Amino acid sequence: MTFEFSDGDGFISIVNADKYKGFVDNDWGLDQLFNHFVDQMNDRNIIIWTSNEDGGNEWNIHISNRPSLNDEFRHFSFPIVVTNECLYLVPYDDLTMVAQFESEVISAKYNSHLKIEMTNGSYNVTIRQMFDPKNFDYESDIIHFEMIFNSVNTIANQKADKVFWWTE
Repeated sequence: MTFEFSDGDGFISIVNADKYKGFVDNDWGLDQLFNHFVDQMNDRNIIIWTSNEDGGNEWNIHISNRPSLNDEFRHFSFPIVVTNECLYLVPYDDLTMVAQFESEVISAKYNSHLKIEMTNGSYNVTIRQMFDPKNFDYESDIIHFEMIFNSVNTIANQKADKVFWWTE
């Protein structure tokens, strides 16, 4: 299954909308927001990473249970839990809205076309970036990211300390 994902800010996330606690503060700062992302990643409710330094692209994201044979530029793996038979690909601007306003939630209403239907349980997710973001000539007909989901019985005691691939 392949999704087209619009990335206006240089971040991509997959979110368990059922468990993600989004609100941070009415006047959050970037450090505060990113610390919140790390806390929610460590609670297994979100995985977030930078797509490139500029943002503003349309990405093709392929979902599978095994990697393709194509070369990758880089990858990471991290666990997430599925509790409502789905996850959502969520753009950064949706995350900032729920961070600022208590009444906002990550909603299927706005992201229904980005729904990844899955069996409830724990997964180890490998994100493979298939291009070098510093030397990239955008092509719309290639797979830009692969998301590899593998069901696990026990989640590794892995902890995130920052948004993946964030360099500032």
